[in-house]
Amino acid sequence: MNDQAPDAPNTDDPFAERRRIREEMYAAAPVVDVLGVYVSGKGGWNESDGQATLSFEFPVWKAASNSPVHEELSVFYTTTREEYESLISLLIPYQVYQIRARVLLPTDEFDLSEARLVEFIGADTSDAELNEYLSELQKPVTYQDRELGVFTLNRDYELFQSKTQWNGREIELTLNVKELDENNAALKTAHQLWDQQAEWDQRVRQYLEQEMLPVKNDSWRDDGEAEVGAAEFRAKTELESILVNDDDSFEFWFDDGEMFGYHMLYCRGELTTGFFQASLG
Repeated sequence: MNDQAPDAPNTDDPFAERRRIREEMYAAAPVVDVLGVYVSGKGGWNESDGQATLSFEFPVWKAASNSPVHEELSVFYTTTREEYESLISLLIPYQVYQIRARVLLPTDEFDLSEARLVEFIGADTSDAELNEYLSELQKPVTYQDRELGVFTLNRDYELFQSKTQWNGREIELTLNVKELDENNAALKTAHQLWDQQAEWDQRVRQYLEQEMLPVKNDSWRDDGEAEVGAAEFRAKTELESILVNDDDSFEFWFDDGEMFGYHMLYCRGELTTGFFQASLG
């Protein structure tokens, strides 16, 4: 039984006080007109009461005409599932949109700019400054590496990708970074992998077999299906991509060869410690 007074802080929820402060801030915030550049990244989640929350971001925005341009505004809107589906279909990449919203700018307690949508007005091409930002954002961002090829910024996920060769096979290499130059830590890690690719290829295939072949034979065989041997397992699993982070870690992603219900398989590792996790993706 909870003996707390109705207005007492909920000591069982460490974030309750932050949510209360945030709600008070939203209640005090005026509804303002916002113009924002939308590139990608819409999404959301279901709420417990059958409603849904829409979420999207403006990488650049302003509160009104002739006001300063700000960076990164996260917009949220909780509504019915039907309205959620309607609104999410209206968001087309590389458009300037006008909305009405309650906006919270960064404070000591909350370090991000965010807004609650009040009204979605629609596309707006009236602001020359934001139109110029939009034009710049539509230009491809690339980086040329002599060994690993041409990396292109994937704006949907804010990372760089290239097609390159690994042990004679073309794969996709992803660097999980927003900006890329020759001093980038993820790029340096990738070069270390490629410099010893024969060794790393052998290590990852041995680890994948060690961790996932027993899973296949114990849990993923159809009725009457024979056990898969090591040679068959290796023949069916093909490397598709490598993802490299800027903290010395990386992931190797494999096609499952239809052995795990068309799931991808991945091995996670670090340069210093080697591989430490394998699972279904």
